[in-house]
Amino acid sequence: MLDYSLRRVGARPLQFRGAELGMAMSFTPDLPYWYEINLFRTADGGFVTAIKTFFSSVDERDVFRAWQADTLDEAISQFEAFDPAQDVRPQAKLGGAGLSAAELYGQALELQARIAAVRQHYAALLGEFLYELDDA
Repeated sequence: MLDYSLRRVGARPLQFRGAELGMAMSFTPDLPYWYEINLFRTADGGFVTAIKTFFSSVDERDVFRAWQADTLDEAISQFEAFDPAQDVRPQAKLGGAGLSAAELYGQALELQARIAAVRQHYAALLGEFLYELDDA
């Protein structure tokens, strides 16, 4: 067992003693972001889940999240409940003076497409991770 200290956005680091049960990463050179998910078993019999969002741009800040769970089912539910759309940022300033309704609609459609893509990307990673976890 090892000692871990996981950074978290908006919270103190999550510190625990435990062992990593599994990890999956979705790095693809063509995408501006990727995910890493980790599952840990703690020394006291609980679980820790971690989801890290990495951005290839130096202008973006990576996002680290981690939660504790009492059971494996609760830990898996944390992975399943995560919505990666919260990490999608508009590429251009939405709205603004002088934009027509058609331009605003176009921006909204582009943002919806990016949200759908990031959700699919995360779901594919999580599905593969859970398959491998179940197969182990």
